[in-house]
Amino acid sequence: MLQEIATLICAQTGLVLGTNLYAGHWPQEKPDQCVMVGESGGGEPNFYCPDMANLNIQILNRSKTYFTGRSDAYSVYWAMHGSAGWNMPRLDGLSGEDYLAWAVEAISLPASLGQDSNGRFLFSTNFIFRMEEASCGI
Repeated sequence: MLQEIATLICAQTGLVLGTNLYAGHWPQEKPDQCVMVGESGGGEPNFYCPDMANLNIQILNRSKTYFTGRSDAYSVYWAMHGSAGWNMPRLDGLSGEDYLAWAVEAISLPASLGQDSNGRFLFSTNFIFRMEEASCGI
């Protein structure tokens, strides 16, 4: 699901997967300016409807300057927060089901995490993706 969410973010923001957007990890050295989509604290399954889940997703970004990093964090925030009704793209070989994002909600505004060991500024934004299987076994 993480790869599918990263692909969705590419479509909404213009970021390029593997160039300035990464799923699950990012290269330690380069690029200096990039975004990473990661899992945050697992998710919340729905006991009554096993086809539904709330996924906690963390978006991290880094940049050489504070204001570029802040701007990048807010561009992802505004593209994702409050959106709904997206059919998650099925990626062959990675998953077998289609999922629908009923709602994507930011838990908080983008927050500065300070600087990493290379002096790049880090920002974090956490989201809840309220997901449901869309294929219904078809």
